[in-house]
Amino acid sequence: MLTRIARGVLASNVTALLKKPPPHGLGSTSPSAAIHTSEHRRVNKNRTSESTALVLHSFENVENKGKETFLDILRQYKNNNIIRRGHVEFIKVALKYMDEFEVNRDLAVYKAILDVLPKSKFIPTNYFQTVFMHYPMQQRVAVELLCKMEDNCVIPDAEMQLMLLNIFGVQGLPLKKFWRMMYWMPKFANLHPWPCPKPIPKDPEVLAKLAIDKLSSEDVTTVITVYKTKDVEDATEDTWIVSSISGAQQQLLQSQPTDKPIYVEGPYSVWVANQCIDYFVLRGDARKREEVYQDLDDVSDIRIPFWDKREVIPNPTVHEQDDGTYFAMCATGTSSKDSLLSWIRCLQKQNPILDIIPVVFKISSSTRNQLYLENSMREQEIMRSYEYP
Repeated sequence: MLTRIARGVLASNVTALLKKPPPHGLGSTSPSAAIHTSEHRRVNKNRTSESTALVLHSFENVENKGKETFLDILRQYKNNNIIRRGHVEFIKVALKYMDEFEVNRDLAVYKAILDVLPKSKFIPTNYFQTVFMHYPMQQRVAVELLCKMEDNCVIPDAEMQLMLLNIFGVQGLPLKKFWRMMYWMPKFANLHPWPCPKPIPKDPEVLAKLAIDKLSSEDVTTVITVYKTKDVEDATEDTWIVSSISGAQQQLLQSQPTDKPIYVEGPYSVWVANQCIDYFVLRGDARKREEVYQDLDDVSDIRIPFWDKREVIPNPTVHEQDDGTYFAMCATGTSSKDSLLSWIRCLQKQNPILDIIPVVFKISSSTRNQLYLENSMREQEIMRSYEYP
């Protein structure tokens, strides 16, 4: 009896379900059309991989490489790849191209890259996931992003902390890296002895002034002067010269023997932020120092020094080094011999002794050829590096 009743109830329920109208949004779609088959998933996967590859290529093929273009590529990836397939590889490529797009010091761009990661998916839910590093590739790529921020002196803010909390949770390695950065970076942010303005200037003359100021900061009496070669007679180039010389160096130049030559040497390199500047020095031979040994513990010959007449030997200046005496330094727009000859002529106006002292130019050739790969080879290497075995 109970079995018959159960059969009747089930039959009535099935009949009612068959008579119900289809759910809203399906319309007259057949049940088989609403089922996601494996073929359907494979087609979606191919489309997603194609869109991801196009976005990766767009970093290289774009013409106007700037902040807005970089953000447009990020937005294109987010809109075309809703499930964010291949987000680790995309973030790695984006980090590589940040220097080329000149957005490596922009905090908003780092936030936009971090926003590519899905939210709340990588948060560990138990003890074992926390111990064994839940989603290690995603955590490592986030740490790489924070390390790049640290290398470029970009201090994160509270909004980035909230983003990391929503992505990896409190126990994630990126959040621990964030806390270490927030502890140390504000302490060292303003301790640089030669601060560089932000954004970094692109004018070579301004960078040369910063470089010469950095090199000559040991002597506070140093005067930095900018010369124009067009104001020099018989000059063959039209460029600028940033020169530095102090009063102590001028006195050393006045006491230089006229029968001994001095040398213009270079180019040497100095870094101003991420820019390398070449500079030259005006150097003479090292001067001999009379070192008199005196044993302060020897009491066999105690003399009263009040009535002794002795010559006072001044201490050597900071410009008198073991490898030579440095009289001046400069940086020119072309780093050529003609511009250095114009520099010596400009120094002769304030130091007439340079008309008598022979000046020898010892300039080494600079071969800084830019090494690069062709676009096709670079694209192939990028795609090959992210292929899974």
